This record gives sequence, C-alpha cells and structure tokens, in this order.
Amino acid sequence: MLKDHQTRISQKQEMSSDNPAIHIALVEPEVQGNIGAIARVMKNTSFFNLDIVGTSFLDDDAYSRAMEAKPILDSAQFFQSIEDLRKNFDLLIATSSVPSSNLKDYRRLPIEPEKFWKEHYNPSMSTCIVLGREGDGLRNSELSLCDFFITIPGNPEYPVYNISHAAAIIMYQSLNLSHEAFPQKARASGKELSILVGRFMEILEKVNFSKHKRPATEVMLRKLFVRSGLQKSEFVRIMGMLRKIDLGTAALKDETKRKRGEENEVHISKKPY
Repeated sequence: MLKDHQTRISQKQEMSSDNPAIHIALVEPEVQGNIGAIARVMKNTSFFNLDIVGTSFLDDDAYSRAMEAKPILDSAQFFQSIEDLRKNFDLLIATSSVPSSNLKDYRRLPIEPEKFWKEHYNPSMSTCIVLGREGDGLRNSELSLCDFFITIPGNPEYPVYNISHAAAIIMYQSLNLSHEAFPQKARASGKELSILVGRFMEILEKVNFSKHKRPATEVMLRKLFVRSGLQKSEFVRIMGMLRKIDLGTAALKDETKRKRGEENEVHISKKPY
C-alpha cells in the first residue's frame, strides 16, 4: 500500500514537472498562517504555483507555517482582483461549502473533488483552483467568473472546513489518479470557449433576447460548454452553425423589411386623392 502511494506521488510529480499549468489561488486570505499551511500542503501533494488575490504581502507567520515549502511562498504571484486572475487561465475552479440544489443557480451547482479530477481536469488547459475568504468565501459575482464549483461533503450539522483542510482534501484527491488517468484530449481552449459564448450572446442580442436574462444566460452557457469537455472540432462546427444562423437571421430581417416596404407601397397606391 505504501509503495502504491509513493508511486502515485511520483506520477503526480512527473505530471507537475511536465505541466506547470495548475495553480492554487487564495482570495483575500485573512490569516497569514493559513497561507503557509496551504503552501506546505501544496508541496506535500506536488502543487507548486501559488496565486494570492487582494493581499500583497506575506509575514513571518506564513513562512513559519510553510516549513519546507517556503520557496512556494517566494514565487507566489499577486493579483488585485479575481477578474485579473481570470485573464490568465482557461479554467477557474471555485470552492465553497455552500452548494445549491436549485438547478437555476448555475454558479453553485456542486461537483466533488474526485469527480473533477477524474472527469474534467485536462492538462492541456491552464487551470486554477480558487479558495475563498475564510469568513465568507467567494461572492456570487466571483463565482460567476468560475467554470466549476467544487464542494466537499461533510457533516450536515457542521459542513464548513478550515481553508487549509479543504485545500488538502482537494489536492490529495489528485494523487488518487495515475498520470495516465488524466485525459489528454484536444479540447477547446478557454479563449475559444469565450469566443463561442460571445458569439451566442451577439446572436441573442440581435434577436432581442431579454436583456435582464443575458448575464445569467452567459454564465450558464460557459459552464455548460466547460462541463461538456467541448472538443476543438466541435467548437469549429458550432461556430460554423452560428455563422449560418446569423446570416439566415439577417436575411430574414431583410426579407421582412422588403415585404413591409411592398405592403406600404400598395397601401399608399390605394389611397384616394
């Protein structure tokens, strides 16, 4: 059993050295010791890229808790906002202890860590796991910028984990899969998904889709495409379909205008003088 576990660690280290795309981001961390504890867990599980949002310093408490993971703190990158973080990754993975059973709340449809690693993680896509504030987690506006929503099952009477414990569980789950288990697929990139969603929104605007429904629809479309693991070939095909729909809609509008013009001319010609 120990040998199997060491093999998984070795495979994870191989994946990390070949693929530096997995980052762990902390949003406005309130306790410096937690930053150090998470850095230590990162080294335990072979994650090496730490991003910190909304905090621009690390103190002695963070370094003392990091132990042998101090180099991870030294190389941490700092961002002013989660919007800035979003620009750097194909996938943002939100974490929270507050899932939703309401299927209309696209921001909080939960997925467990093991399912994410097994079915949705792809090394070809730059990925960042986002951990929220210790006090109130991630806000709805921040969740809207994320592509998946990870939650960890727990005691219903007290389901909230300490942030470093939650981070440890999520990262440990990645060790339970062998290097070969991570799917290598030619999926559409984050940029291509943004282009696709943007194209849908352009068409919805042209057909006067309800303006107040557009923001939620945009979030829903992106999460739908990300969960589906859209292939590059599918992206190209759907873009072609949308182009045809756009051209057809424009032609239909022109035809409608032409018919209305003819009807107006007939109506004017029938007026008595």
